[in-house]
Amino acid sequence: MKKTMVVLIMLSLLALTPACLVKDKTATVTLYYTNKDNSQILTETREVKLSRGQTLPQLSVEELLKGPKTEGLKSTIPDNTKLLNIKVKDKVATVNLSGDFSGFSGMMAESLAVISIVNTLTDLEGIEKAHILVDDYELIAPSGDPYGPLASYDIEQINRDLNKQTITLYFPDEQAMHVIPEKRDVVKNEPLEVIVVKELMKGHETPGLTEPTIPKEAKLLSVEVKDEVAYVDFSRDLIEKHVGGSTGEMMTIAPIVNSLTELPGIKKVQFLVEGKKEKTLAGHVIFDEPFERSEDWIKE
Repeated sequence: MKKTMVVLIMLSLLALTPACLVKDKTATVTLYYTNKDNSQILTETREVKLSRGQTLPQLSVEELLKGPKTEGLKSTIPDNTKLLNIKVKDKVATVNLSGDFSGFSGMMAESLAVISIVNTLTDLEGIEKAHILVDDYELIAPSGDPYGPLASYDIEQINRDLNKQTITLYFPDEQAMHVIPEKRDVVKNEPLEVIVVKELMKGHETPGLTEPTIPKEAKLLSVEVKDEVAYVDFSRDLIEKHVGGSTGEMMTIAPIVNSLTELPGIKKVQFLVEGKKEKTLAGHVIFDEPFERSEDWIKE
C-alpha cells in the first residue's frame, strides 16, 4: 500500500513538473526607427519576454509599434497602428496591420514606415521577406502597385541617400581670371560649411577648370558660422606656402567666399590663420576684414 502511494505521488509530481518549469522565454530583437529629423535610420536592440502562445515575429512587431525607448529616436509608424495578425510561411512574414497604417504625410514618411516593418521582421531568423497588409488588403505603393513581399533594405545605402545633398563649388577657370560653378553631391556627415571647404580643397571634377590656389600643405582647422559670417580658420601654411601675386590671392579667396555664400545663413566670410586675423594673405589683398560674395568674379 505504501509503495503504491509513493508511486502515485511520484507520478503526480512528474505530471506537474512540466507546468512548473514552463517559464517566459527571453529573446533579443532589433527594432528600426529614425532620428528626430528623419535623416538617418537607426536601430534599438531590445530584450523581450516571449510568453506561451506568442511568436517572436508577433512580439517584434508589437514592440516596434510601442515606439523607441532610446533618447533621440523616433517611431516611423503612424499613431494608433495595431497588429491584427501575422503569419510566417516559406520564409515570408505576412503582417496584417490596422487601417491606421495609412494617411502618410508623404512618400518619405511611408517609405520609412515600410522599412521599419520589413527590416525588423527580416532580421529574425527564418524570415527573408515581409509582406504588409492593411485590414487584410495589400499595401499599395505610391506607384499604384502593391508592394508585395519585400526583402531587407540596405540601411547603410539608405542613410547615405538620406544625407545626400547637392552643393555648388566655385573653381578658377583655365586662365585663373574668373570662377565657374560646379555642382557636387555630398553626404552630409558634418556641417555643410565644413564640407564645402574640404571639397574645394580636394579639387575640381569638371574638365577645363583649375584648382584654387590653396597650398597643399594648408590644413583646415575649423569653419564656424556666427551672425551670418563664416569664420574659416587655416593653419599658417596658408600664408607661408602661398604662391603669391594678387591674382593668386584672389583665386584662393573667391572660390571659398562664393562657395560658402551659396549656403543659406552665410553672407560673408572671415579668414583666420590659426585663430587670428592677418593683414594680407600674400602682401596684396586686405585679408583682415570679412569678404562678401562677388558676382563679378563668376564667369557666366
